[in-house]
Amino acid sequence: MTYRSTFSAAVLFTAFLMVCPQPASAQEARSFEQLQLLVKPGDRIFLTDSTGKVTEGRVADLSKTSLSVKTKSAITNWAEADVMQIRKWRQDSLKNGAAIGTGVGLGIGALGALAWCREYGDDCGAEVAAGVAVYAGIGAAIGIGIDALIPAKQTIFTGVPRTALKGLRVKPLVSNARKGVAVAFSF
Repeated sequence: MTYRSTFSAAVLFTAFLMVCPQPASAQEARSFEQLQLLVKPGDRIFLTDSTGKVTEGRVADLSKTSLSVKTKSAITNWAEADVMQIRKWRQDSLKNGAAIGTGVGLGIGALGALAWCREYGDDCGAEVAAGVAVYAGIGAAIGIGIDALIPAKQTIFTGVPRTALKGLRVKPLVSNARKGVAVAFSF
């Protein structure tokens, strides 16, 4: 394998890793029935209700229609329609850290191979391949290590948005003394 083909392959693979979209690592439920697969009693969650208030607590009970959350002071029950979002601390997927680390390692390895071949001649294919592979492995390990250290609050439930305005009525008001429009709306 020649220096140029090894270097080109490393550069193309690095570019592919940087451009290739990563799959979403978090699952998101749209109903309490689906949420039952993502949380269990005792899990710590951050619940945002329909008024925008955030409640931190632990899941006490979860059914297809209601959720009970135990906070420091009480147990509160919510219907599915009253919950806008639930977030939970979760570890980040290690895949994206490995991919980014591998890409950086490949790039550094390719630059090192370029310098090596300029110094020691064009017949360095085996050394270049080994060097690029070692740097890719080191980069992947560092990327996984960094990702393992970074937990994040991820959304695990998004409620169905409710419309704020249920009804709107417009009625003309016409008399000898007045002309106008009566507008009535309900929530």
